[in-house]
Amino acid sequence: MKLPRWTGSPDRRHFALLALAAGILMLGAIRLGDLAGYDDAMFAAEAKNIVRSGQWLPLMMRGAPAGEHPPLFVWMQALSFQAFGVSDPAAKLPAALCGLGVVLLVWWLARRLLGDGIAAGAAMFVMLATPYFLKYSNRAMTDVPTTFFFVCAVCCWVQARRSRSWYLAAGLFTGLALVTRGLIGFALPLAFGIDYLLARRRLAANSSVAGERSYLLAGFLLAIAPLAAWYAYFLTSVPGFLAEQRRWLDEQVYGGLTPAWRRYTGAPEYIRMLAKSYWPWLPAMAAGAALAIRQRRRELYVLLCWAGAVFFLCAITRSRVLRYMLPAYPAFSILAVASIARYVPRAKLSRALDWAAPLAVIAALGIVTLKPPSRHAAVILPLVQAMPAGERPWVALYDEGQPRWDEANQLEWYGECVPKLVRSKEELRDVLRRGEIRHIIADRRTYEEEIAPLPHLVRARSGHLIYVRLDGPG
Repeated sequence: MKLPRWTGSPDRRHFALLALAAGILMLGAIRLGDLAGYDDAMFAAEAKNIVRSGQWLPLMMRGAPAGEHPPLFVWMQALSFQAFGVSDPAAKLPAALCGLGVVLLVWWLARRLLGDGIAAGAAMFVMLATPYFLKYSNRAMTDVPTTFFFVCAVCCWVQARRSRSWYLAAGLFTGLALVTRGLIGFALPLAFGIDYLLARRRLAANSSVAGERSYLLAGFLLAIAPLAAWYAYFLTSVPGFLAEQRRWLDEQVYGGLTPAWRRYTGAPEYIRMLAKSYWPWLPAMAAGAALAIRQRRRELYVLLCWAGAVFFLCAITRSRVLRYMLPAYPAFSILAVASIARYVPRAKLSRALDWAAPLAVIAALGIVTLKPPSRHAAVILPLVQAMPAGERPWVALYDEGQPRWDEANQLEWYGECVPKLVRSKEELRDVLRRGEIRHIIADRRTYEEEIAPLPHLVRARSGHLIYVRLDGPG
């Protein structure tokens, strides 16, 4: 997409310095620490299985097809592994690149909507100075890549005001968002539909509008085609996929809550989470939204529709996690700057960026140089290092009867094994009795009660877990 011309050296300087700071933060931080055990290690293990087997569909996890989430982010990780090798930084690289892309596109979109390069630099700074966004740009998870595709789609939607063919690109990026994270991607067609109705409600039906609607329909078909193809593949190729999807939807989307009245508290809960975390930008963002509505600034309505659609879909689902709101954060940043630019003189805002932009580069260098690495897999790593080389054994994992998907995911990501999560003492005893799985990881108390009396070899102890190999054939 063609960028607007810069009108002066401050715009150019602010953009360059903030882009440099974003690159340092996003790409430099991926070397800091290992992968957490829930989504991070799960996605990375699925991508590693692609590289190992060459099989891109279905995704495989724990020896079985994984159909809980669409495949695009895992494919991005697999491509990263093929290019740079299987490692923690390569697993984080797609999200980091998408985070950098978000910051750069926020500059373009803010300049386009606000018509001011200084304000665009401020929006870029706000996005870069949002700790919650930076945190997930350094995680091997789908939230920031989904946010990137959201921004791409909105940029194309805004461009469609000048050329209808951009509706097709908006539909394409909407489709990519849907096959990255799934249901939250439907916020885009919802937001675009509302924005279109607000813009077109006073226009009479004519050939021009009819032609525009043809592009809109084609864009919508492009949006749903990738997700529909993925569902069609699983429905026709993987037995039990529909039942698994229903189970997942019940757990994450429309299942019951305890107590039952929490079904109706999604909106207040997300407001409370934003009120606790989105500082110092929350007052400016709220003021920007009010300003757009009060002054009827039509060019900013797309931001309100965007943020509102994401908020609505998050609020009506069963799971309430603030990172699900990340696709709305670029809209928040531009709304915040809309109010800042309204009340702060342009010259003062430019001088503030003259200081803030180079300080952002210095801060970024300090963070990636001095920040200590995170250690999420400290307990699991000694266990996988004790596993036999050249084998890929099944490993039964029992940890106090808890559904420790995090430990199971880390076992598969860091180890050359296939974990079987055992969730009850009865199931563990059945595993021990059958003898088909010889490699066992259990918590210390369970080891003493259930495994110690059996012939076995202790291969490793780490934290509260003990890894043994039962004696006998197999």
